[in-house]
Amino acid sequence: MTVAPNQPCADETLETGRGLRERLRSTLPPPGPIRILQTNTLISAIGYGLYTSGSALFFVKAADLSQSQVGLGFSLAGIVGAFISVRIGRLADRWGPRETALCFAVLLSLLMVAAVFVRDLWEFLPVIVCIGVAETAGNVAWGALIGHLVPKEDRVRLMARNRVLVNIGFSVGVLFAGVAIGLNTRLAYACLVLGMAVAAMLTAVLSLRLPRVPPSTAHGGSKRSGGISYDVPYIALSAVSSMTLIGNTILTVGLPLWVVTQTSLPIQLAAWMILGNTAIVILLQVKVSKGSDTVPGARRMQRRAFIVLAAACACAPLVHDLGPVPGAVVLLIVVALLTMGELWGESANWSFRFNFLDPRAQGAYSGMYILGNSIPTVTAPALVTFVTARFVPGGWFILAGVFMVGLLLNGPVIAWAERTRAASGTTAAELENQGVEALQEA
Repeated sequence: MTVAPNQPCADETLETGRGLRERLRSTLPPPGPIRILQTNTLISAIGYGLYTSGSALFFVKAADLSQSQVGLGFSLAGIVGAFISVRIGRLADRWGPRETALCFAVLLSLLMVAAVFVRDLWEFLPVIVCIGVAETAGNVAWGALIGHLVPKEDRVRLMARNRVLVNIGFSVGVLFAGVAIGLNTRLAYACLVLGMAVAAMLTAVLSLRLPRVPPSTAHGGSKRSGGISYDVPYIALSAVSSMTLIGNTILTVGLPLWVVTQTSLPIQLAAWMILGNTAIVILLQVKVSKGSDTVPGARRMQRRAFIVLAAACACAPLVHDLGPVPGAVVLLIVVALLTMGELWGESANWSFRFNFLDPRAQGAYSGMYILGNSIPTVTAPALVTFVTARFVPGGWFILAGVFMVGLLLNGPVIAWAERTRAASGTTAAELENQGVEALQEA
């Protein structure tokens, strides 16, 4: 039998195709809860990129609201969401985090549709506040799901991968939003808001494929207020850890404004440096997070984060008096330092979040961590913009001092959280085993 001359080439092509498919499969998580959680993360990030890029413009142009009114609504939504985060967490423990995530995803989708029909301030405020509550509830339930469904040793790595997916999805959403903004029509802006509605509904549908987590009645802490238990050392740990997130605000708000208003650098650098940050996070976040899954490793990583963030702020004033070329070089160094602070800080943040919680009350602790996170994140925009505009260039040294305060608080707050867990009489490992056993019995 004569073999066709092109037969070996065809076989090689098939082998190459199989090899590529195998490599692709190896990069994906195995089928199951982790793959669903990561798929939801990517979908949500795309929707969020669409929504955040065009929502403010939509409300200003289509609902005839002023910029200050829109800003007030967004701030109020964030404050209310943070204020009730622990109560939502307790709700997630009683209902189950999957059911909570599903219900609030559906609610968020409906609220996004309602937002398209907003016409004045008194329609806008209740809708935007409810959107903030639904977003917070989704984040709380999502954190509880990870705590229940992902093994302890895999959680930090999963969060690192999720952060990569968030950056990819957000970039895709922003790219499409740019097209809609270029059209500059009411319909185009409305499509951005509706895109978030579609993304939320898709995550709700996919959440049905996650295993059900049994409800829990365990208390979420020791200090009680209004029937809700609070773990004060845990909230303090969250607040100190999330001080590194101020670096994100500096990169996305403070530094671009500084480049545009106080330097002779090309204004395009204000956008390019954010793209560079996104690319570095996508490439390095998983690799950098290695070693942060233990408390000692996370403590060291958080210290490094505070040090490089303080160094970035100390270098930023130099750009003010330098020419375009040396100024651009210093700016690149500042962006690199801020990005490394972000990578190290986020890795430590995730580790503390999961290493110090009570596995029997994942929802409550997820809510408490979001409550602690909200303290620096809510105040950061006002702090960064005020000090860098009011004190030129000394405001940057004030920000460097804020990170040095975080460095000084790092050890004592972690030690406080460790002492309270040791004093409870039950180790974290024992609590973890109890949570796993309850899930297996269900």
